[in-house]
Amino acid sequence: MNKPLLIVSLMAGGAALLLYAAKTAGEGGEEDDAPYEEPSWLDQINALLQEWTDMNKANAASDPNVYAFLGMLRVSEGTAGPDGYRTLVGGSLFNSFADHPRTLVWLPNLGINSSAAGAYQILRKTWDGVRGKLGLPDFSPLSQDAAAIELIRQRGALDDVRAGRFAVAVEKCKKEWASLPGAGYGQRENSLARLETAYRQAGGVVA
Repeated sequence: MNKPLLIVSLMAGGAALLLYAAKTAGEGGEEDDAPYEEPSWLDQINALLQEWTDMNKANAASDPNVYAFLGMLRVSEGTAGPDGYRTLVGGSLFNSFADHPRTLVWLPNLGINSSAAGAYQILRKTWDGVRGKLGLPDFSPLSQDAAAIELIRQRGALDDVRAGRFAVAVEKCKKEWASLPGAGYGQRENSLARLETAYRQAGGVVA
């Protein structure tokens, strides 16, 4: 397939994803969950291009900058401790990694319910989407890491993470994680400087 036809095909695929997202946004009774902004169509097309050209997708977790970026996210989300992978939003713990705990927690300071869980505080609806896409068997730490990498890729930021374009990657991921600077969800946001320090401490290199 030549390049123009490839781009057209990817754009068509991105449009199909948007139509599917719009169709399913009101299904499943998820309106009682925390607010979440889906990746834009530009993000999705960028992610499709990255997926097409990424020959090392399966090895993303072994990339030092990806590893460090995941560590930074856990610091940002407040799950960097030993129980981070089994933490519900608000700080309580769940006991089984068989599936996302799907527990709604009332957050009085924000006036919302949230199902965010695990090291990357993934909402249940987001988890269902990425679990189906990757065929993840459970909510174990390994599956949570794989899901987080896929969420980074879906925001079109995985190439930036690998290349050490730290600030660019954080900017692209800010709507995925409410604790990142500029996320705009009304929750606590960390400074870019603090997160870069955590990233460097985890072995990440800034280009």
